[in-house]
Amino acid sequence: MAKIFDIQDIPEEYLHQVGGKARGLNQLIKFGYTVPQAFIITDIEDDEDFEEAAKKFEELGMGEVSVRSSATLEDGVDFSAAGQFSTFLNVKTAEELKDAARKCVDSLHNKTAEHYANTFLRSAECQMTVVVQKMVNAMYAGVIFSRAPMRPGYVLVEAVPGLGENLVSGKMSAQQYRVRINGTKKVEQMPQHSLLTKAQAIALGDGGKKAERLFGMPMDLEWAIDEKGVIQWLQARPITISESVTINELDCDQDASSFVYTTGNIGEVMPGAVTPLNLSTNMFALDWGVRQTFIELGCCDESTPAYAFLSSFYNHMFFNMTNIYSMNHATYGTTKESSDVSICGMVLEGLPGSPMEDLPTLKRIKNTIKFAKVVFGGKEAKAGMDKVVSGLHFDLTQDMHGIYKQIIDKFQSLNWAQYWHYRASYYSGGQSALLGKLESDFEDKDAFKALVAGCLTQNEEFESANVLRMMRQLAEKMIADKPEVQQYNIQQIGEYLEHEASSEVKQEYAEFMKRHGFRGLREPEIMSKPWRDNLESFYTSLKSVLTAIGKTSNRVEKPWTEFADELLSHYKSSLKRKYIMSLINKARKGVCYREYTKSRTIYVLDQFKQAYRRLAAQMVEAALIPDEECLFFLLQDEVGQLLKGDQSLVKKAMARRRIFPQQQKLKFPYAQLGVPQPMIAPEPDGRTTSIQGTPVSRGIATGIARVVRNEKDASELKEGEIMVTTCTDIGWSPYYSIIAGLVTEIGSALSHGVVVAREYALPTVVNASNSMTFIQTGDTITIDGNIGRVTINKRAKG
Repeated sequence: MAKIFDIQDIPEEYLHQVGGKARGLNQLIKFGYTVPQAFIITDIEDDEDFEEAAKKFEELGMGEVSVRSSATLEDGVDFSAAGQFSTFLNVKTAEELKDAARKCVDSLHNKTAEHYANTFLRSAECQMTVVVQKMVNAMYAGVIFSRAPMRPGYVLVEAVPGLGENLVSGKMSAQQYRVRINGTKKVEQMPQHSLLTKAQAIALGDGGKKAERLFGMPMDLEWAIDEKGVIQWLQARPITISESVTINELDCDQDASSFVYTTGNIGEVMPGAVTPLNLSTNMFALDWGVRQTFIELGCCDESTPAYAFLSSFYNHMFFNMTNIYSMNHATYGTTKESSDVSICGMVLEGLPGSPMEDLPTLKRIKNTIKFAKVVFGGKEAKAGMDKVVSGLHFDLTQDMHGIYKQIIDKFQSLNWAQYWHYRASYYSGGQSALLGKLESDFEDKDAFKALVAGCLTQNEEFESANVLRMMRQLAEKMIADKPEVQQYNIQQIGEYLEHEASSEVKQEYAEFMKRHGFRGLREPEIMSKPWRDNLESFYTSLKSVLTAIGKTSNRVEKPWTEFADELLSHYKSSLKRKYIMSLINKARKGVCYREYTKSRTIYVLDQFKQAYRRLAAQMVEAALIPDEECLFFLLQDEVGQLLKGDQSLVKKAMARRRIFPQQQKLKFPYAQLGVPQPMIAPEPDGRTTSIQGTPVSRGIATGIARVVRNEKDASELKEGEIMVTTCTDIGWSPYYSIIAGLVTEIGSALSHGVVVAREYALPTVVNASNSMTFIQTGDTITIDGNIGRVTINKRAKG
């Protein structure tokens, strides 16, 4: 026979068996919180028990109610089992209540719950209690984390309009309020167009922190504000490991209010959100490389913390320009403007420099000498990178503990690879910055930028352009071997290369994979597979090159020397012209050093990718993780903890993976002061007809636009179309064979994809803000690579 108790009257001896949800509500009432009327049904045996519950519901005259599960293994300290059992809202009648309660009990044995138990709990029995609670007519609702992730002393309040179920179920994105309770109570983070007043946010934060103190542990609480403005408390449970996961869980733990951050450069290198494993490996190494360089140049010291130069917010990466500006006070010859140009390709107007005071004169002179060696040390950077590459090797025949030990022991190789690449980038950026100082001599600034861009084309030593050259050579040999291959689909191309191709084609294919098989789309992301391991992606790229073979191009490839001559013609002094020509040659060499070390860095990262892929496969086989991808949502040190038996981290990884698509959609201002906040993208208005960007590859092209957000979009590109995308990396370059022009939302003259675009005389405009919003696939557009303008000539039908 079932037992039915009002929520506040659950006997002490029953609290251990009524489940976390019922127990949490009972304790909230005892602690003095306002909780909506509720009762529970426990020890449920048969349908007669549901009849008794329906009678109780009618006797109390509760109106609309929610019917929720409260299982004994739910809402515990280690695992929440949140969402694994059934919940029903707006239940109005006794019949509906009986049906809902019956389904709550049945959900104890549904496939979702059983899979959860097998994966995480590895536990035996679970008992079900049902909670019937009066519905709140909520104006606003949400959840509270009494201890904000990565923000000690703060409470995180999340709010949505209406029912909190919209937030918990993922139907709505929440507004976030970070509330400081200790000391002076204040809201540090107040969203634009906020739902809550500051007083309401502080009251909720106060309630969350009080609950932590009374329960004796960090708590996750659900709340609602009713039509009278009263806060109603709907649920309380301990914060499990997975609930500490939020969209900005892994934000840098630093006071960021006085720092200038930019997506410049890093937004091209690593567009979108990064996985936790990539954040703690490749992105850590990139920051280490910058930090080590600045330590050697006397701009900071060994106490400088990790992620001081490359910081993470919402799993997106940003350069900390304020710390970059320390160079301007530690050396001579650099300024805020030159630092901006070296990272962003433009001056960041209206943003402050570094508050650091100038170092003593003698110290700055010494640092300047060191800096000069870096700026002119391209050959040294290449040699350093070669040494790193030659000394790295993994033994993938070892067991998972042996492989993880190798990863940790050899991790310094990735740090040094990023260091030498950054050194080579300084050589490249330094030469280009010197050329940039000539801009004041030109009235037409965009024309000057286009001339400089032209001076950097047609470079035989350019590593990234070699990718497309070798792919084209492979395509030509395939067509010579079997002409109909040009009409093959992706699957047929794969079957041909694997089984039907001539020995000459197979040799060319093998050569390509040997030299460039470790490259691919989003290659700096450790989770992304290279072409070698993602053949469908490679065949898709190869198909675009096959399509272009034999087609007549109307692009006129102007020799780089003509761009140089045009630039030099602005100067009368032969000495000045000779000096500028030497800068041009050094800049061309610098691009080669930069691209070579970029390629070698990706090669080094690929060695770690292979090690982690092998480790992930072994951990799946050992039933430590449910699938290989799960591993990439752990930090590097968490992988070690999981190998030692901390199974709770699997739940954390899966929670992070669930919010990753939401993080990927976020966009940020190019530069801003303080913690970077996602921006609201403008709505397509149908009225915008012109977008101004930066010209980086000369020429004019008119064609049908195709907005490319992913590889599927890219595979649909047709000959003569204009690609419009966020930015490009080496993985996009095969499509340059068929497109007529390129427009990107971010980028610079030295972007990897841009340099390849210039090699193919492809009219290109970068920094065309919101072009993916204002331009739709099917629009007819004209891009002018001479002045950086994109014009929408005709809208697509429909």
